[in-house]
Amino acid sequence: MAKKKTNPGKVNVLLGVSGGVAAYKAVDLASKLTGAGVKVQTVMTKNACELIGPKSFEAVTCARVFTDLWSSCEEYEIGHIALVDWADIIVVAPATANTIGKLANGICDDLLSTILCACWNKQILIAPAMNENMWLNPAVGWNVKTMTEMGIATIGPVKGRLACGSEGIGRMAEVEDITEAIKKITSKRKTKK
Repeated sequence: MAKKKTNPGKVNVLLGVSGGVAAYKAVDLASKLTGAGVKVQTVMTKNACELIGPKSFEAVTCARVFTDLWSSCEEYEIGHIALVDWADIIVVAPATANTIGKLANGICDDLLSTILCACWNKQILIAPAMNENMWLNPAVGWNVKTMTEMGIATIGPVKGRLACGSEGIGRMAEVEDITEAIKKITSKRKTKK
């Protein structure tokens, strides 16, 4: 289970990975954050596990990956609450339309959505990634607006080649840009303390 913070100078990032094709980029994000001295714990949805294996994240973060709300823990802790307590920031990359909808509406039907509901008082950064038609859907726009009003930060999506082969808006922001956004958000948090 995620442990409480022992070194207040380090940043703890809880990385949520939802089931978009851009999930492969999240491995690079986890690797770059870990290489920069950031502690990373990863939570994957069932759909994300269909696209990329948890072992990829374990290899780059040297940490267990959490995939199931009901998995048993080595210690008696409520998993999703322990992970929220441990994190300085929760980053969801990629954030699918489904995950964004759950977050905006307080739906808790898997580990990631339950964590997102429990961390309303933490800083959250969402990196949307989906087909342009989905991104431009008014329901998705309403959910993003709701998240913004809740104080949740977003980065992207950006315009470029999409998984379907067409060009449009919907690509997940570049890993370097997400990393910079995390640094900016966590440095603001530290200066407030």
